[in-house]
Formats: sequence, C-alpha cells, structure tokens
Amino acid sequence: MRNSIICIMVLFMGTIAISAQSEDNHRDRKALRKEFYESLSESQKKELENKRELRKEQRKTMHASFTKEQLAIVKNEDLSRKGKRKALKLTLSESQKEMHKNHRTIMKDKNEKFKASLSEAQLEQYEQLRKRKHRKGKHRKRKD
Repeated sequence: MRNSIICIMVLFMGTIAISAQSEDNHRDRKALRKEFYESLSESQKKELENKRELRKEQRKTMHASFTKEQLAIVKNEDLSRKGKRKALKLTLSESQKEMHKNHRTIMKDKNEKFKASLSEAQLEQYEQLRKRKHRKGKHRKRKD
C-alpha cells in the first residue's frame, strides 16, 4: 500500500515537472519571436508581411483547384496534418503538382531574399525560431 502511494506521488510530481517545462519552452519561444520581430526594420517587417500574404494567396489558389475528393480529404477530422498531406499528394493532378512546385520555388526565393536582409544576430534568432520543436534527426529520410 505504502509503495503504491509513493509510486503515484512520484508519477504525479514527474507529470507536473514535464508540463511546467513545456510551458516555459513556449514562453521562451514567444519572447524570442517578439524580440526578433522588434529588431526588424520597417522594410524587413513589410517583407515578412508580404511573404505571409503571398503564402495565404497561394493556399487559396491551391484550395480553389481541389476536386471534391481532395476537399473531402482536407475536411477529414480523423486524419492528422501529416496524414492529410500524404493523402492529398497521391491525388494531385499534374497541373496541381506544377502549381505546388512553383509555389515552393517562389517561397524559397522570398525566404532567401528575406534572410539576406537580416544581420547576423537577427539571422541567428530567425534560425532558432525556424527550428521544429520535436524534430528527430535520426528518423528523417535523406534526399539523394
């Protein structure tokens, strides 16, 4: 009985410690994002906003080209974001694939242009913000 109470207390304390760490991490990322944005010049802020608007327009254009089957995949609540992406990839037409490829190329160019305008300190902050939280390098596929 005593051992089970101790075990439950240890689990409880561990859960609290883990949840507190993730919240601190979120606050740190939020503070870093704010600090980065405040360090940008007006032209850099405008460029960042233009990049966001372009991304929104491209998503709308792609979404407008979807068939009923593709729209059903997008609206499927049972699939994760990654699952939706995989399912959509299998159903894309050649014109949609070409559109996606062009969108990616345009966004890469815009991103490189934006990164070129950043100072070294800003670039370091930007790279930290771009890192994925839980990305595991071991299991990623390599492009050959």
